[in-house]
Amino acid sequence: MESSTILIHELVKKAEIYLENQKYCTSTIRKYQVAWKKLLSYFAGCNSLNYFPGMFYTTTCQIYGITEEVKPTHNRILCIRAAKLLDELFQHKKVIRCHQPSGIRVSDCFSALLKSFLAAQIATEITQRTITSKSIQMTRFLNYLHDQGLTDVDLLTADLVLAYASDLRNWYARNTVSGILFTLREFLHYLYVEGKTRKPYYQLFPVIYSDKKDRLPSYYYEDELQKILTTIDRNTVIGKRDYLILILATQLGIRAGDIRMLGFSNIHWEKNTIEFVQHKTGNPISLPLLENIKYALLEYVRDSRPESSSPYIFIRTRAPYEPYASNNAFHYVVTPCLKNAGIDFTGRKHGLHAMRHSLASNLLKNNTPYPVISGILGHENSTTTSLYLSIDIEELRSVALEVPNER
Repeated sequence: MESSTILIHELVKKAEIYLENQKYCTSTIRKYQVAWKKLLSYFAGCNSLNYFPGMFYTTTCQIYGITEEVKPTHNRILCIRAAKLLDELFQHKKVIRCHQPSGIRVSDCFSALLKSFLAAQIATEITQRTITSKSIQMTRFLNYLHDQGLTDVDLLTADLVLAYASDLRNWYARNTVSGILFTLREFLHYLYVEGKTRKPYYQLFPVIYSDKKDRLPSYYYEDELQKILTTIDRNTVIGKRDYLILILATQLGIRAGDIRMLGFSNIHWEKNTIEFVQHKTGNPISLPLLENIKYALLEYVRDSRPESSSPYIFIRTRAPYEPYASNNAFHYVVTPCLKNAGIDFTGRKHGLHAMRHSLASNLLKNNTPYPVISGILGHENSTTTSLYLSIDIEELRSVALEVPNER
């Protein structure tokens, strides 16, 4: 840590002290200690004293016979984590959050090309969220080309492009396909302008049809939402957190990203409001701080939220206690609640955004004016809100009686 070499047992001791200072729970520290003790015994027998990066990880794989072909058990995963933790502490002087499966990565032969495209996109000052979305979309396209045996876009053909576009319809809704095709056309235009391809393949898509009403939003009835909330076990640490997250989504329609970024400074007790700038639109919004939300917030902060100086309301329940990652949309919160409530969500989305859709749909059914719904949801205009009218039309169709033809 402070030097390029350190004795093995000293590094382990520093790791234990670090975890204690970071307020890792005692049971977690003990599990790491068990894994380290076995490794220390192994190296003591080999007369190895100095630590060098990767030695614990390599040895752990050897001891337990861990390979890339075989999925390790939960206990083996913890041993691997314990080994990697020492590497992180040695190299970075801190422990990185629990490792999550890595996202999709572009083939090496196209890595530089994708980076140059994204750099050009960044220069246009679009949001990081849009950059990330385009990166994922074009990573999949380039990996498709690689799977077809292509390693240089100079050899790209119209047939390959059209085959990929056609294949998208097997996996995504039409509106999603449209969004991907917009990015693909932009990417192909970039390749042609930069001299990476011989032909202007972006002209294969002169017109891209997009219809936001093609796919109706998923939603849940008021009695279903009530059942979801009442079945949450609010006597547990996780239950208090999940309940607060869900009422912010179901009663105020706050997006998952905005819930994640909510800070204590956004809560205005004196005015009974929650005020923040929406991450998606960049527009400010002011929502009522309802009485039940007040109590749920106080209960979460007092009994559930780990002690932390973080200005964010929601932080990880396990150390290190810091804000949730930017890609965390709280998907794991809603699904268990739906299952516990015995609600069938077949054919319906079951994330926080479905809860937001449900608020809009139920407000509409209660004859709430469009401008009021738009204000609650923070829409730019009531045109977006009109999407929920389609739900009511579909409901009418589902219960409508067949009318005989008049003669």
